[in-house]
Amino acid sequence: MYIKIIKLDTVDSTNNYASRIALLNAKEITVVYANSQSCGKGRMGRTWMSAAGKGIYVSFVLRPQNNLREINYLPLISALAVAKFLENVLDLMQKEHKKNKDETKTKIKIKLPNDIIINDKKIAGILVEAKTIGKKPSFVIVGIGINVNSLKEELPERATSLLLETGQKYDTEKVFPKLIKEMVSVYADFKKGKINSLLREVLNFKAAGSVEEIAEVFNNKKKTGEVVHFV
Repeated sequence: MYIKIIKLDTVDSTNNYASRIALLNAKEITVVYANSQSCGKGRMGRTWMSAAGKGIYVSFVLRPQNNLREINYLPLISALAVAKFLENVLDLMQKEHKKNKDETKTKIKIKLPNDIIINDKKIAGILVEAKTIGKKPSFVIVGIGINVNSLKEELPERATSLLLETGQKYDTEKVFPKLIKEMVSVYADFKKGKINSLLREVLNFKAAGSVEEIAEVFNNKKKTGEVVHFV
């Protein structure tokens, strides 16, 4: 599978940059990674704190041929990739520092429609933007922001970071390829139409009680708001 990684020191927004190159026919999967963002974007017009070295700020240029109903699940499928990435990083940290799991026990959850929660605090956010032609997407941008080395005073209330949860500082350059690996894996299944299989994996992170409950939430815009921003 083709993967191109573009690393930037700073950018206005990785999503904006990814959208610009997508319009210039950037291939899937092109990954835009930045050390910092001056105008990081979240869902519903919110901003995302993006100081240098404090987090992972990355956007993926994707070109799925799934129908628009399935595209609406892409934020949740991306949240699954982030949850699996965090699980992997935490397991590796425990092994490297020879810590008992009970010492660093964390509860990773996915909160519908696409938030990732650790110990009841938000650690990551996802923004999916899509450009469509007719009933098919021309391209989809999946933007992911993860709080890695942020201190409590640098975060909004009810937010957390890997540093706060584990007491360990992380090299974002070293760990972010693990996120790419998880994202590429779930996206491959998504393109093949394995939606229900992926949603069952989401249930492992306590997102809901059943696949049917997830479908009910995603079919009710009053509950989810705009999960994918169509441009």
